[in-house]
Amino acid sequence: MSALTTVSDSSMGSKAFGLVELDRLYPGLVPSFIVLPVEDLVENWHDLRAAAHTLVAEYCAGTVDDAAYAERSARLVASLSIAGDVVEAALASCGGWGSVSVRTSALAEDGVEHSFAGQYETSLDVPTESRPVRDAIGASVASLFSARVAAYARARRMSSLEIGGSVVVQQMFVGTTSGVLFSENGRGELTLAWSRSARNTTVEGENAHELRASKVSDWPSGLPAPARLLDIAVDSEARLRRPVDIEWAARGSQLALLQVRPQTTVALDYELAWDCTNIAENYPGITLPLTYSFIRGLYSRVYPAFFRKLGVNQKVLDAKQQVFRNTLGYLGGHVYYQIDNWYEMVRLIPGPSSNQAFFSAMLQPQRTPGDAPRRRLGLRGALTMAPLVGRLGVLLLRSNSMSKTFSRTFQKRLKRFEAVDWNTLHADAILSTLETMRAELLTLWATPVFNDLRVMIFHGLLKTYSFSAEQHADYLGYLHGLSDRASIAPLTALGVLGNRLRERHGEAATADGILSSPDWMATRVLVDEYLARFGGRAPDELQLENPRLADDYASLLALALGTDPEGRPPVDASARSITGRFGTRFIGRNTRQAIDWRERFRFNRAQVYGLARAAYLALGQRLVDAELLETANDVFWLTEQELDEAVFGHAWSSDPRSTVARRRAEFGTFEQRSLARRVVGSGLIAPAALRDDEQRSASGMAAGMGVSPGVLTAEAIVVHAFDPTIDVRGKILVTSHIDPGWTLLFVQAAGVVTERGNALSHVAIIARELAMPAVVAAMGAVDTLSTGQVITINGTTGDIDAAL
Repeated sequence: MSALTTVSDSSMGSKAFGLVELDRLYPGLVPSFIVLPVEDLVENWHDLRAAAHTLVAEYCAGTVDDAAYAERSARLVASLSIAGDVVEAALASCGGWGSVSVRTSALAEDGVEHSFAGQYETSLDVPTESRPVRDAIGASVASLFSARVAAYARARRMSSLEIGGSVVVQQMFVGTTSGVLFSENGRGELTLAWSRSARNTTVEGENAHELRASKVSDWPSGLPAPARLLDIAVDSEARLRRPVDIEWAARGSQLALLQVRPQTTVALDYELAWDCTNIAENYPGITLPLTYSFIRGLYSRVYPAFFRKLGVNQKVLDAKQQVFRNTLGYLGGHVYYQIDNWYEMVRLIPGPSSNQAFFSAMLQPQRTPGDAPRRRLGLRGALTMAPLVGRLGVLLLRSNSMSKTFSRTFQKRLKRFEAVDWNTLHADAILSTLETMRAELLTLWATPVFNDLRVMIFHGLLKTYSFSAEQHADYLGYLHGLSDRASIAPLTALGVLGNRLRERHGEAATADGILSSPDWMATRVLVDEYLARFGGRAPDELQLENPRLADDYASLLALALGTDPEGRPPVDASARSITGRFGTRFIGRNTRQAIDWRERFRFNRAQVYGLARAAYLALGQRLVDAELLETANDVFWLTEQELDEAVFGHAWSSDPRSTVARRRAEFGTFEQRSLARRVVGSGLIAPAALRDDEQRSASGMAAGMGVSPGVLTAEAIVVHAFDPTIDVRGKILVTSHIDPGWTLLFVQAAGVVTERGNALSHVAIIARELAMPAVVAAMGAVDTLSTGQVITINGTTGDIDAAL
């Protein structure tokens, strides 16, 4: 039962009033307390208050410095005269309490604008004896005008301070857990911070545990306090019509409410981080709106299907829909990973916290989130996790057979869609057929994503368990030697085509000469044979707006004629046999098998994108015929949603031409801007205020990563855009990125330096299989190095030596 000295609501202070309200609403949860008005406790209060008020006002105005304030406030404290009879009367009401806490309930404290949290004096575990309680009360009263409180007021540009209120004497609740709860963090979540401590204090700092709970979902299990605490927080927020801060303690199922106050602010600023280290290999430079909307839709569908395959509960997946919808970012026409959401997805993968480190080792982002917290499962959590871990293990064992089944089913379904003549379909039928294609092919795509998980796990083990950082060359050696060299097949076949073209048209043949030759129709049979096998491959092939090889015979002919007539000397395809830690050979074999499949699945993905490009071009032509677009290629400036609205009658505007014109102008400015590999946005709308977050060397070039061993000194050739006519033979190709389509050009070079990529990038895989020295992730290389400059690259260390 609470005892309360007669005092008005307005003079007791917010903290005391909050306790009174808590006790009225939740009887039995608030430890007994007494509210003692300061004007009753201090015999000379009126004179003391007036002097303290003047001193604080002068300090806030800047007419009193710190030293003078300390001297004058010390004299005021010395003049304090505590009314002994009031203290004794309070002690008489504390019978059986054992010990008490003594704290202020200042008039200025716990306000909506200024909380003064932690500024006033609180005494804990005070024995219920006259002298200790009196001293604690005196310390609380003196803190009403302490230098710390005055400095807090001046820092917040307050001109004066309302001095007064009450002192709360409360029975100590000896709990096993204590903490604070904030009812809103700006994300519709409650935030609990606590420590395993009997001291009922606000928990702050590194030793605190933290848990967040959505206010629109069922409360999570494993709470540090009875779930009723969360209900009370939501009720208090609704009653006060503002977020609240509750101090609490618990012992088993027993809950104690120690105070409630308004949160002074809810931080409405938020931060998002984007990283393009890996994805820029597939979407370099400017990517047009249709491609971005297409891939965003794919990602948001594929990853929930993947996690369902792993056995993750649908309820968990439903709660993560915002994560799945926001795996990507579109900044100034560039595609990025919204990197924190990828780590959020990694945390859904059953198994150890090392999954995060493995993911970082595969992706090589500019910054990592630090060590993942260890999972404290408990018995219930372990029982829930065990079947998921077991399922993951079974799927890993079946990975090869699953991939083979995918390939057979994919090719069977793909042939049906390759037979579609998009030019004979109505506009609405084009979109409907595209949706059917997505549904039929994407239902299969959980298998390629699972193979990526296999790459992540075994590559992570290879890099972090089998070899140390000093054994980087040995680690790269274990990545070399793919069992299925499907990724090399287009390059080998291109060399064969080049030799056949030279045999038929002479050593000095050119692409234009062959196209104008009387023998072109016969030669075309050879070219079409190549395209039938590898026509889905093209530079920047995952950008729908880019032509395929089949769209431009001249480019393919130039690439074939640019191959070395003698071809590259054969390279030993077997992996290096290096004695590592126990299990290294098994780990290495699984890593290479998973990379094999990953390369094949990349080609399958390119095939899907090629079909989508043909479909959208056909739709673009319908819009041209309807006088809604100028050219069929303008379709790539619109989004999937805008096309759907135009075709099915949901659009607010019936003039897509104006949208295309506006975007062309906007993207013209995007072309002039170079974004870093990692970009951070923060503010009320995070993407509206972006800043680069990337380290560069003094020369402006980031440190490179060696991904294919070998030291090479040769002339550099800097290439800004894919050009099939460039002669790179015997040179070190320097470019911003190399995707699978680019390999048709770079395979002719002696070595390669790219600004993007990592050890598992396509450029790294091909370079290792061809024994070509390669350095990736050398940001700034294109601007720093120049064509004709002789440079030396080290494909193991990543060093680039040049006369800069």
